[in-house]
Order: sequence, then C-alpha cells, then structure tokens
Amino acid sequence: MRNRRSPSPEKDVEIPPVQLDDFYARARARLPHAIFEYIAGWADNGVTALANREDFDRLRVLPLVMRDVSLIDVSTTHLGRTSRLPIGLSPAAFHQLAHPLGELASAQAARDNDIVMIVSAMASRTLEEIAAQNPGARLWLHVYLFRDRAVTRDLITRAEAAGFEAISIGLGCPTVGKRPANLRNRFVLPEDVCAANFSRQSSSNFNNPIGSIAGAELDPTASWSDVASLCRQTSLPVIGKGIMNPQDVEPALAAGLAGLMVSNHGGRQLDGSISTIRILPEIFAAVSGRVPVFLDGGVRFGTDVLKALALGADAVFIGRPVFWALSVGGAQGVNDMITLLANELEHAMRLSGCASIAEARKAASTLLRWI
Repeated sequence: MRNRRSPSPEKDVEIPPVQLDDFYARARARLPHAIFEYIAGWADNGVTALANREDFDRLRVLPLVMRDVSLIDVSTTHLGRTSRLPIGLSPAAFHQLAHPLGELASAQAARDNDIVMIVSAMASRTLEEIAAQNPGARLWLHVYLFRDRAVTRDLITRAEAAGFEAISIGLGCPTVGKRPANLRNRFVLPEDVCAANFSRQSSSNFNNPIGSIAGAELDPTASWSDVASLCRQTSLPVIGKGIMNPQDVEPALAAGLAGLMVSNHGGRQLDGSISTIRILPEIFAAVSGRVPVFLDGGVRFGTDVLKALALGADAVFIGRPVFWALSVGGAQGVNDMITLLANELEHAMRLSGCASIAEARKAASTLLRWI
C-alpha cells in the first residue's frame, strides 16, 4: 500500500505572511542591505530598541475564563472620532525606500482600514499629494520645532489646508541619535528618494539623511513655551509624541497638548531609556483621563496591542512593520499587515476573556503580570 502524503505547496507559490515577523524576513531578502539596516537600525547598542520588544514578552497574561466573548469590540474613540481599530501608523520618513509609491500606498491602506496615519514632515511624498490621492484618509502631520520656526509653521499651514486632522509634535529630539549601522554603511538616500516637503542639501550626513535636508535642523533650545506657542497657532489638536517621564505630563498638558504618545522613537534616539510598555502605566496614571494616551515601540503581535490597551493606551502605533509590508506588497501589503494584527488582537481578547477594551482595562491589575 502506498504511503499517503499531504500535498506539498508548489515551490513557486509564496505562502502569505502569518505573523508580522514574516514581513520582516521577506523585506530583508528584498531590500538593499544599507536601506534595510537604515529602516531596522537603532541608536548606539540597541538596548532601548530591544527592550521595547523584550518587555512586551516579560509582561504575561493571566487569562480569565468562562466569559462571554462571542462579540468582540475593539473600537476606540479619541479626538472626537471613533476608529474601528485601536491601531495606527507611526510617523516615519521616506516610505519610498520600501516601495515606489511610498506614503501614497501607506495612506491608502490606512484609509481602507479607517485608521490614523501620522505622516512625517520628512515624507517622500508631499503632504498635498498624500491627501489628494487618498480622500477621506485620517491623516496627522508629524513635525518638530525646527530651528527656523517658519518652516514648522508653514508645514502646519499646509497640513491644515490639505485636510489633516491633527498635528503630532516630536518631543525629546533636541538632536539626532547616533546610528552605528548608517555610519558603517555610509548611508545616503538614493537619488530617487527625497524629503518631498523640503530641499535636499548638497552635503551628506551618513548618520541620518535628515541632516542633509535644508530647513530640517533640530533646535536644542526648544522648550515647553515653544510647544505652547505652536498649540496656539493652529486650530488642529496637537499630540505630543515622545513622553517618557511622568514628570513631563503636567507641563505637556499646561502647554495645551490634546494627547500624549508614549514613545522613545523606536530606540533611535537615547539608547538606554526605558521601554514604552514599562512606563505606560505611570504616564496613564499621571494623565488621569484628561487626554488620550497613545503608544508606539515594539508592537508586533495582537497580544502586544491587548497589553498596551489594558495598561491605558487608547491606541497603539506601528512603525518599522509598515516598511516591511510595503516592500512585500505596497498598499495591499500594509492592508494585509493591519488585518493580520487586528485578527490577532481579536483572538487574544477572546482567549484572555475580555470582550472589549474597557473590560481589559478594568481587569488589568489581575490580567497582567510582569515576570
């Protein structure tokens, strides 16, 4: 009698990604080495970037059982609008490094899923182009307090005119972190990729290409009074991205910020800082419900999203995986990545005994445990 074997997949048929790490592996095989390392890179020894991921693994779930989880509600409301998913796309420069359509493809996926995309001021497509080609997309603009404040004001004015919903301002970035991989690779932007909202300088900055962008010089003198001034100059809500110390919550709210994002910038700035998931509960407690709290850094699984939501985040934002997904399939790749993460979140909530974000947050003290 012949042995029966399960049919093997055709060698030329690629199995769809089943985890976000699958996008990572395929991006690594597709992208040029220096570009891949620029996207994946971190500051100094990568202690913070690795901690962002490792601390999610150190936070374990004590699942609740025999709860009715037939219907799962993961919708979230912040800044006056409800999203069906508590997930967004973090600001990151130069999406065209991963796909020719760049931010146009990322914004299309965000629009298709009705989630927020935070567009970096250093996007490789103009603000107007991204908005015009994706009508109805929920777009926020991410800016810094540049040395030339007129540059910051002009970008905000353009975002307002283009229909952006909010402004995200980078906090904790008086200078750029040291990026060893970029320096070793002597990384420069390809000729067909630029910061479309700025002018490229003739010089090169191997540590970070942003250093080669005229007008994008960071300002080490920037203070909370400058943040307050920015908030007064726009009718849009302003979210402060980069809060990592509970003592900064009061001055941030006094400056007029309408939301705070717990972020160490993906471990690309100060190496050795605490992970975002570790400090989230303290930031949430200090905010005490006055404004929404968001988080980015290290989110790779649906269980990560559940943990962050339970500890106080209104939504989590995804950075590097957007590039991996773009390189795999453009807008459809990012769509697939968002869908995969959303399905994992719903699965995690069912298995943990939580039918809604509110239930997960109410049970957080007994649902989660650090090991």
